[in-house]
Amino acid sequence: MRLDVEVGGHTRAFQVERRPDGRFLVTIDDLVHEVDVQQTDVGLSLVFADGRSLEAAASPMAGGEWLVQLPHVDVAVVVDGQRHGRRGTGGPSASGAQRVTAPMPGRVVKVLVAVGDEVTHRQGVVVVEAMKMENELGAPKAGRVIDITVVEGVSVEAGRLLMVIE
Repeated sequence: MRLDVEVGGHTRAFQVERRPDGRFLVTIDDLVHEVDVQQTDVGLSLVFADGRSLEAAASPMAGGEWLVQLPHVDVAVVVDGQRHGRRGTGGPSASGAQRVTAPMPGRVVKVLVAVGDEVTHRQGVVVVEAMKMENELGAPKAGRVIDITVVEGVSVEAGRLLMVIE
């Protein structure tokens, strides 16, 4: 399976092949990694052939992006942007109201905007703590905040509406 993954505005080519022994060969921009993948309660545990391991969790976000949480860093990525596009799912020129939802269960740490505020595409609008990590969620489009449905300190479940931007 071939995937194009956009991270920080740069597209990387991923090729993923499942081997008969259940392990995966992952090629990232011509670098080949042999990886054993195990599902955990919070995401995936990746063990590389050289013994290194990595815990990762991925959650869908507004605007066709995914939040990939790695130790000490959260990364917003778009998978196969050319094939699936972001049509109707946000982006700087999306029309109509766009919803910002919680990508996973957690607690709202800080609401960074107020109703009526003008925001830019991907500007931080709310911070949600999940799995002991703070995740700043960005605006799915440029626009005006028309509704905020949470307050700081409230617990939220995955998919809960946090705010609406028009």
